[in-house]
Amino acid sequence: MRQRLLPITEPVPNLAPMVDVIMVLLVFFLLGTSLDLAQQGILRTELDPRSGPGGGQRVEINPQIRIALGDVDDGRSASIHVMEYALPTGDFQQLFVYLRDRREAGADPENPVVIGAETTVRWEFVVRAMDAAVRAGFRNVQFAVSFRPGSVPGPS
Repeated sequence: MRQRLLPITEPVPNLAPMVDVIMVLLVFFLLGTSLDLAQQGILRTELDPRSGPGGGQRVEINPQIRIALGDVDDGRSASIHVMEYALPTGDFQQLFVYLRDRREAGADPENPVVIGAETTVRWEFVVRAMDAAVRAGFRNVQFAVSFRPGSVPGPS
């Protein structure tokens, strides 16, 4: 008798359960994500179209507002200097008033506000300086990458 040969076929895995699991994970991550980025404090990273190579166009340079914070009393307080003008130690309300007055006098809200602090200054004071600048209406608040400790005069 003759034997009948059956063609050899490779088993094919059923992909339906894997697709179901991926869809459940996708729904799970989409439901857990907030797409309202403006409320999360995302900083804008778009470059100003006036900057960069623009066919010889003139680049407008906004004056920089510099805030320097120094350590006072081993971290209990901070000295505040705005554009080399000394404010009372630890008075962030007066920093807000000073910056608000500059905005009302016509300062552009896109002017960079650069905050520099000595390495021993507590983060609480850096955040309070940033909050004062944002409350005053400035939108371009930056932190100094390098800061010379001797650049902030001590309390007098």
